[in-house]
Amino acid sequence: MGTQKQPPHPSGRVVSVRLPEELIQRLDALAERTQRSRGVYLRMALTAMLPHLESTHWHQQAAQYETDVLEAEFLRLTSQLFSDEDPGQSP
Repeated sequence: MGTQKQPPHPSGRVVSVRLPEELIQRLDALAERTQRSRGVYLRMALTAMLPHLESTHWHQQAAQYETDVLEAEFLRLTSQLFSDEDPGQSP
């Protein structure tokens, strides 16, 4: 008999991630000093950094699109230039 899938927890879904030992130790030390959970600081870090990461990714994608468009246009123009030349003339 198959297992029954549990509904999402009211406080949110669970995400698992592997972290370097040093980062876990620092996170645990902070959590212990402030009497808060790891999750509080992980949520704070993601909430603070995600907009920056999204923006950076968007700018990278836009820059790559511009590069691709410029390269395609350059190739179109140069191929048109060479195809318009008289075959009897040397470049």
